[in-house]
Amino acid sequence: MKKLVVTLVCLLCVGAGAAWYFMREKDKARDILPADATAVAVIEPAELFEALGLSLNEVKKLVWNLEDLAEAIDLKEPVYAFASESGLTGIALNVNNADKLEKAAVSFSFASEEDDGYLWIANSISIGCIGDDKMLLIAPVSETELDALRPEMMKLMKQGRRDVPLLDKANRQRGSLRVSTSLSNLPKEYLPKGFRSSGAFLSAALAIGNKDITLSAKVEDEEGKPFSFNPDGEEFLHPINGLLPTIVPDRPFAWLCLGVKGEQLLRILRSGPQVSAALMALNVSFFDADLMLKAIDGDVVVMVPRANLTHPDVLITAQISNSDFLKEAKDWDTNSSIGGMSLRKRGEADDYVFTFRGERVYFGVRGGLLYMASSEHLASQLLQESELDNLHSMVAGKYLSGSVDVGQLLKADPSVALLLTAIPSLGEAVKAVDKLEVTSNKPQSIELSLKTNEPVKDVMSNFWKLMKGK
Repeated sequence: MKKLVVTLVCLLCVGAGAAWYFMREKDKARDILPADATAVAVIEPAELFEALGLSLNEVKKLVWNLEDLAEAIDLKEPVYAFASESGLTGIALNVNNADKLEKAAVSFSFASEEDDGYLWIANSISIGCIGDDKMLLIAPVSETELDALRPEMMKLMKQGRRDVPLLDKANRQRGSLRVSTSLSNLPKEYLPKGFRSSGAFLSAALAIGNKDITLSAKVEDEEGKPFSFNPDGEEFLHPINGLLPTIVPDRPFAWLCLGVKGEQLLRILRSGPQVSAALMALNVSFFDADLMLKAIDGDVVVMVPRANLTHPDVLITAQISNSDFLKEAKDWDTNSSIGGMSLRKRGEADDYVFTFRGERVYFGVRGGLLYMASSEHLASQLLQESELDNLHSMVAGKYLSGSVDVGQLLKADPSVALLLTAIPSLGEAVKAVDKLEVTSNKPQSIELSLKTNEPVKDVMSNFWKLMKGK
């Protein structure tokens, strides 16, 4: 019996090893990836097309006049993009038919030649190397670099499979498009001021579900653990308790809820020169805006009840730990106008209206609640009709949560609304889109999800018919 069990285990191991070997061998483009890759992207064409309700044959029909290219590339295998420490940025493809790929390249004004058993193609901004079963395309490059790149490209084409840490990170994501990159390589102007990018990696993926298209992203360290943005202090985002009363219509156009502490919020706002100057002007001329922001401690909700692109109504509510900024309220200048700005008291309680260049902001304090509104009606409505039941269950425990009603957004634009009426099939396609949701379950992660009222496959099928004019 023991011999039988051992034999079966060995057979299973050999079978699994053989399956892995042949599956690995079929994906020749994977062998091209350099071990020192600083960014890697993986696209699964077959998985993507299937999620969109398209067969490979239908895809080939959609790419007009590109039949040779569609048939030359093995769309059943992954497509890779990468950047390396040496500065190469390239794409690695699995090839079905090298002759058809050359024909397609020539139709795109590439020059071609054979050398050492490989086909080389080039134009003024890119160079490619094609073998029987794989292709490496490097771009962008200058014309003076074309010949100099050949030895390095040939090395990648001939190398065996290497361990690529960033590819492993990318493949731990779920989706037909997966990306992982070191944040150390991103230009500093694209990163928050003071952000410590050393040892930080961004991993992201695009996944298509039954009724959603979701982009997820997270920042992690080399070991795959959540990256600490601020190791010497608290993170900017904090868990939402969901107990902040605010106006919540049955179907608001847009809303966003997050948990923050005012100290960190003020520090981020002050990193922008224009905002910093505006806060300084308020502090000197009217009231202590810094002290008001520092008082925020807990949930903050930004609500836009209805889509109105011409005169949008906005309400901001925030939990505060104190109202110390009101201690000097009796000394605030509520009579003068300075530089187009003025402050007036509204009613007998702690309610005010601030005017700047004709725009008004209504704000005040009620217990542990700070509010700011773009209209007097909205401010009064909050004080009389605040509620939280239909928001609490969606946000409690998260770090950030919100949504935008896409249908309201499109219908709010008169020209788009007219177009939807004129083309019924387009109107039906828009009705199929529900809302765009944003969620953060951890400070280091975020998820954007486009929700649909019908299966994504059906939505895309109707879209293709619309594109074909059927």
